[in-house]
Amino acid sequence: MSYKILKIERDDASVRTVMERYKAFRLLALQTAPEMFGSTYERELAFTDDAWYDRLASPMATSLLAIQEDRTIGSITMVGPLPFAPEQASPTSNPWGALGKKSSDPQDYAHFRVNGMFTLPEVRGQGAAKALMQRSIKQAILDAKELGREYVGSIVVDSDNPAAVGLYKKFGYETIGEEPREPGSIRTALLMKYVPNAQAAALVQ
Repeated sequence: MSYKILKIERDDASVRTVMERYKAFRLLALQTAPEMFGSTYERELAFTDDAWYDRLASPMATSLLAIQEDRTIGSITMVGPLPFAPEQASPTSNPWGALGKKSSDPQDYAHFRVNGMFTLPEVRGQGAAKALMQRSIKQAILDAKELGREYVGSIVVDSDNPAAVGLYKKFGYETIGEEPREPGSIRTALLMKYVPNAQAAALVQ
Protein backbone atom coordinates (compact mmCIF):
# COMPACT_ATOMS: atom_id res chain seq x y z
CA MET A 1 0.00 0.00 0.00
CA SER A 2 1.38 3.39 -1.00
CA TYR A 3 0.77 6.29 1.41
CA LYS A 4 2.55 9.22 2.99
CA ILE A 5 2.74 10.45 6.58
CA LEU A 6 1.97 14.15 6.89
CA LYS A 7 3.05 16.10 9.97
CA ILE A 8 0.65 18.98 10.58
CA GLU A 9 2.79 22.06 11.14
CA ARG A 10 1.49 24.58 13.67
CA ASP A 11 1.79 27.80 11.66
CA ASP A 12 -1.43 29.56 10.68
CA ALA A 13 -1.33 28.70 6.97
CA SER A 14 -0.61 24.99 7.56
CA VAL A 15 -3.31 24.62 10.19
CA ARG A 16 -5.96 26.32 8.05
CA THR A 17 -4.99 24.24 5.02
CA VAL A 18 -5.46 20.89 6.75
CA MET A 19 -8.02 21.68 9.46
CA GLU A 20 -11.13 20.52 7.56
CA ARG A 21 -9.38 17.29 6.51
CA TYR A 22 -8.34 16.60 10.11
CA LYS A 23 -11.78 17.47 11.49
CA ALA A 24 -13.58 15.23 8.98
CA PHE A 25 -11.33 12.27 9.73
CA ARG A 26 -11.52 12.73 13.49
CA LEU A 27 -15.33 12.79 13.39
CA LEU A 28 -15.35 9.75 11.10
CA ALA A 29 -13.11 7.91 13.57
CA LEU A 30 -15.44 8.76 16.46
CA GLN A 31 -18.42 7.45 14.47
CA THR A 32 -16.64 4.33 13.22
CA ALA A 33 -15.19 3.14 16.53
CA PRO A 34 -16.67 5.14 19.44
CA GLU A 35 -15.45 2.54 21.92
CA MET A 36 -11.82 3.39 21.13
CA PHE A 37 -11.94 6.98 22.33
CA GLY A 38 -12.36 8.89 25.56
CA SER A 39 -14.38 11.51 23.67
CA THR A 40 -17.59 11.23 21.65
CA TYR A 41 -18.79 12.17 18.18
CA GLU A 42 -21.55 14.36 19.64
CA ARG A 43 -19.10 16.27 21.83
CA GLU A 44 -16.62 17.03 19.06
CA LEU A 45 -19.27 17.71 16.41
CA ALA A 46 -20.18 20.70 18.58
CA PHE A 47 -16.61 22.07 18.53
CA THR A 48 -16.24 25.50 16.97
CA ASP A 49 -13.71 26.13 14.22
CA ASP A 50 -11.62 27.95 16.83
CA ALA A 51 -11.53 24.78 18.97
CA TRP A 52 -10.30 22.68 16.03
CA TYR A 53 -7.76 25.33 15.15
CA ASP A 54 -6.45 25.53 18.72
CA ARG A 55 -6.05 21.75 18.89
CA LEU A 56 -3.84 21.67 15.79
CA ALA A 57 -1.94 24.87 16.60
CA SER A 58 -1.18 23.88 20.20
CA PRO A 59 2.57 23.90 20.87
CA MET A 60 2.04 20.89 23.12
CA ALA A 61 0.46 18.55 20.59
CA THR A 62 1.77 17.11 17.33
CA SER A 63 -0.66 15.49 14.92
CA LEU A 64 0.18 13.23 11.98
CA LEU A 65 -2.03 11.99 9.16
CA ALA A 66 -1.57 8.94 6.93
CA ILE A 67 -2.73 9.83 3.42
CA GLN A 68 -3.27 7.45 0.51
CA GLU A 69 -3.59 9.36 -2.76
CA ASP A 70 -5.91 12.14 -1.51
CA ARG A 71 -7.70 10.07 1.14
CA THR A 72 -6.93 10.23 4.86
CA ILE A 73 -6.60 6.68 6.20
CA GLY A 74 -5.08 7.21 9.65
CA SER A 75 -4.12 9.71 12.32
CA ILE A 76 -2.19 10.00 15.55
CA THR A 77 -1.47 12.79 18.03
CA MET A 78 1.34 13.06 20.58
CA VAL A 79 0.42 15.25 23.56
CA GLY A 80 3.07 16.71 25.85
CA PRO A 81 5.35 17.16 27.51
CA LEU A 82 3.10 16.28 30.44
CA PRO A 83 3.89 17.38 34.02
CA PHE A 84 3.90 13.86 35.43
CA ALA A 85 5.47 10.46 34.83
CA PRO A 86 3.45 7.68 33.16
CA GLU A 87 3.23 5.87 36.52
CA GLN A 88 1.53 8.91 38.08
CA ALA A 89 -1.35 8.94 35.59
CA SER A 90 -4.67 7.16 35.64
CA PRO A 91 -5.38 5.12 32.49
CA THR A 92 -8.62 7.04 32.02
CA SER A 93 -7.27 10.53 32.75
CA ASN A 94 -7.45 13.20 30.04
CA PRO A 95 -3.92 14.34 29.08
CA TRP A 96 -5.23 17.51 27.43
CA GLY A 97 -6.31 18.82 30.81
CA ALA A 98 -2.74 18.65 32.13
CA LEU A 99 -1.12 20.62 29.32
CA GLY A 100 0.66 23.76 30.44
CA LYS A 101 0.72 22.81 34.12
CA LYS A 102 4.03 22.79 35.92
CA SER A 103 5.40 19.66 37.56
CA SER A 104 6.00 19.75 41.31
CA ASP A 105 9.15 17.68 40.78
CA PRO A 106 12.12 18.52 38.57
CA GLN A 107 12.04 16.30 35.48
CA ASP A 108 14.96 14.98 33.45
CA TYR A 109 12.52 13.39 30.99
CA ALA A 110 9.80 14.62 28.64
CA HIS A 111 6.62 12.56 28.85
CA PHE A 112 4.47 12.41 25.71
CA ARG A 113 1.14 10.56 25.50
CA VAL A 114 -0.01 8.90 22.28
CA ASN A 115 -3.57 10.12 21.76
CA GLY A 116 -6.18 9.55 19.08
CA MET A 117 -4.44 6.72 17.23
CA PHE A 118 -6.79 5.41 14.53
CA THR A 119 -6.66 3.81 11.08
CA LEU A 120 -9.59 2.92 8.86
CA PRO A 121 -10.69 -0.71 9.31
CA GLU A 122 -10.19 -1.54 5.64
CA VAL A 123 -6.48 -0.59 5.66
CA ARG A 124 -5.47 -2.33 8.89
CA GLY A 125 -2.66 -4.83 8.61
CA GLN A 126 -1.14 -2.95 5.68
CA GLY A 127 1.45 -0.90 7.57
CA ALA A 128 -0.20 2.49 8.09
CA ALA A 129 -0.48 2.15 11.88
CA LYS A 130 3.13 1.00 12.10
CA ALA A 131 4.26 3.99 10.03
CA LEU A 132 2.29 6.41 12.20
CA MET A 133 3.82 4.93 15.36
CA GLN A 134 7.33 5.09 13.91
CA ARG A 135 7.00 8.71 12.90
CA SER A 136 5.32 9.80 16.14
CA ILE A 137 8.00 8.23 18.35
CA LYS A 138 10.78 9.73 16.22
CA GLN A 139 9.15 13.14 16.52
CA ALA A 140 8.68 12.84 20.29
CA ILE A 141 12.33 11.79 20.74
CA LEU A 142 13.41 14.89 18.76
CA ASP A 143 11.07 17.14 20.76
CA ALA A 144 12.42 15.77 24.04
CA LYS A 145 16.00 16.25 22.84
CA GLU A 146 15.29 19.90 22.03
CA LEU A 147 14.25 20.31 25.67
CA GLY A 148 17.47 18.64 26.82
CA ARG A 149 15.55 15.66 28.20
CA GLU A 150 15.07 11.95 27.61
CA TYR A 151 11.86 10.80 25.95
CA VAL A 152 9.30 8.85 27.97
CA GLY A 153 6.08 7.76 26.30
CA SER A 154 2.70 6.37 27.30
CA ILE A 155 -0.46 5.21 25.60
CA VAL A 156 -3.90 3.99 26.71
CA VAL A 157 -5.61 1.10 24.92
CA ASP A 158 -8.52 -1.23 25.60
CA SER A 159 -7.48 -4.66 26.84
CA ASP A 160 -9.85 -6.29 24.34
CA ASN A 161 -7.97 -4.79 21.39
CA PRO A 162 -5.18 -7.37 21.02
CA ALA A 163 -4.05 -6.11 17.62
CA ALA A 164 -3.33 -2.63 18.99
CA VAL A 165 -1.76 -3.99 22.19
CA GLY A 166 0.50 -6.21 20.09
CA LEU A 167 1.55 -3.30 17.87
CA TYR A 168 2.44 -1.12 20.84
CA LYS A 169 4.41 -3.94 22.45
CA LYS A 170 6.50 -4.21 19.29
CA PHE A 171 7.42 -0.57 19.72
CA GLY A 172 8.54 -1.06 23.32
CA TYR A 173 5.37 -0.30 25.27
CA GLU A 174 4.70 -2.33 28.41
CA THR A 175 1.52 -2.40 30.52
CA ILE A 176 1.98 -0.62 33.85
CA GLY A 177 -1.64 -0.21 34.98
CA GLU A 178 -5.27 -0.90 34.20
CA GLU A 179 -8.72 0.13 35.36
CA PRO A 180 -12.35 0.06 34.15
CA ARG A 181 -13.11 2.66 31.49
CA GLU A 182 -15.84 3.92 33.80
CA PRO A 183 -17.41 2.74 37.07
CA GLY A 184 -19.25 -0.54 36.52
CA SER A 185 -17.96 -0.95 32.97
CA ILE A 186 -16.66 -4.31 31.74
CA ARG A 187 -14.26 -2.45 29.43
CA THR A 188 -10.72 -2.23 30.81
CA ALA A 189 -8.23 0.45 29.86
CA LEU A 190 -4.56 -0.48 29.87
CA LEU A 191 -1.91 2.16 30.55
CA MET A 192 1.27 1.30 28.65
CA LYS A 193 4.70 2.91 29.03
CA TYR A 194 7.40 3.16 26.39
CA VAL A 195 10.39 1.16 27.59
CA PRO A 196 13.00 1.23 24.79
CA ASN A 197 14.79 -1.99 23.93
CA ALA A 198 16.84 -3.22 20.99
CA GLN A 199 13.81 -4.34 18.99
CA ALA A 200 11.92 -1.08 19.62
CA ALA A 201 14.98 1.00 18.76
CA ALA A 202 15.36 -0.81 15.45
CA LEU A 203 11.75 -0.02 14.51
CA VAL A 204 12.21 3.75 14.86
CA GLN A 205 15.55 4.05 13.08
